[in-house]
Amino acid sequence: MNRAHYLRTDIRRLIKNYPIYLAIVGVALSIWFSLEDCAFEEGMVNGNVLDTYSFAVNMSGIMIPYAFCAFSYATVFCEDLEHKYARYSINRGNTWKYVVSKAVVVYGSSVITMVLGSLLFVAAIRLKIPWTSESLQDINLVGMYSSLISGEHYWAYVFLCTLQMGMLAGVLSLAASFLSMFVSNKMLILITPILIQQILLEYRGKGWFNVMLIYPNLNRFSSDIQYFLIVFGCSLCFSALFTWGIYKKIKNRL
Repeated sequence: MNRAHYLRTDIRRLIKNYPIYLAIVGVALSIWFSLEDCAFEEGMVNGNVLDTYSFAVNMSGIMIPYAFCAFSYATVFCEDLEHKYARYSINRGNTWKYVVSKAVVVYGSSVITMVLGSLLFVAAIRLKIPWTSESLQDINLVGMYSSLISGEHYWAYVFLCTLQMGMLAGVLSLAASFLSMFVSNKMLILITPILIQQILLEYRGKGWFNVMLIYPNLNRFSSDIQYFLIVFGCSLCFSALFTWGIYKKIKNRL
């Protein structure tokens, strides 16, 4: 079985099961309740979508969506090991292709879950309030991708913001998958992204290399492309590290 066959099998397994669809809705609802009291006010935050979205993703409630992103597929390794499917699947191919395929889908499903869930939230609040208003906070206009706001490309701006959150979600989900090599408690596996994010928030430094890197309105780089590539590169490196760890652990167990 080559890598393409592994990947097709994992993608079918992902889309034919309910967790990813439930997770997308869960992300949207979690971001909504992250607004706290503002969620039930007529103008929400400053009467515009951009400030409302920015406020929601900077509140503590945003930790919950990362657990929903892990819910979509992060437990696949422990489930395969538990039901003896891993050995059967690996015998038809090889361990590395098996692990890489699943890691790609764990990461990709987390990105998709965060992006679609966040866009669902934004679409819902857009029905109630305009994209911008006279009270729009300046922080949105001086950060990265601000040219998209100036050019009124609001959906593109939100998409890039959610995509970067999805990149972090992908890394955290792979971290949860790595933990599943050592523990079998699925609840602990699913809350791992929340625990890791909280640790990263508590012990982040003052430089740019910290978990806050994913928020465009908090960063200053020479260009949007450079900024995006840095975020993507950091996400890719950590994802590769966790994938390698999963591979070594599965190889030792089998």
